[in-house]
Formats: sequence, C-alpha cells, structure tokens
Amino acid sequence: MLDKNNRKWKDIVTGKLELKTDNFGLQMFLKRAVTRFATAQAPGELEKTVAELHGFFVKYERVLAKEIAIISK
Repeated sequence: MLDKNNRKWKDIVTGKLELKTDNFGLQMFLKRAVTRFATAQAPGELEKTVAELHGFFVKYERVLAKEIAIISK
C-alpha cells in the first residue's frame, strides 16, 4: 500500500490521475472528490480528502487489491 503522503493520492483526488474501477463505492467517492476539487477549496481540504481516500483503501484493502496494484505501479 502506498504511503498516505504519496503524490498519487492527491492526483487521484483532484482528477489528474484517472483510476478505473468496477467498485461502485470507490466510483462514488472519486466522483464526489473530483467534482469537489473542480472549484477552489478551503486550505486543508485536499489533505483531508486524501486521508479519507487512503482510509477507504486501508479499510477495503482486500476488495480493492486490483486498484491498489494499479496505483502502486
């Protein structure tokens, strides 16, 4: 699993790195995050969202093995 401070997490949350997934929960999370960061956000909001995404991956690590492999490349 990538470290929470890895740049890829920020790129995924802001939509700079598109992560293809079949997991509906992850799709919803990513859609909400990318839409949120389409406009300017308060300071600290990006770090908060990255922490939420990382926590989601930690919690569902077994289910998201395919996505983790893609991110880890």
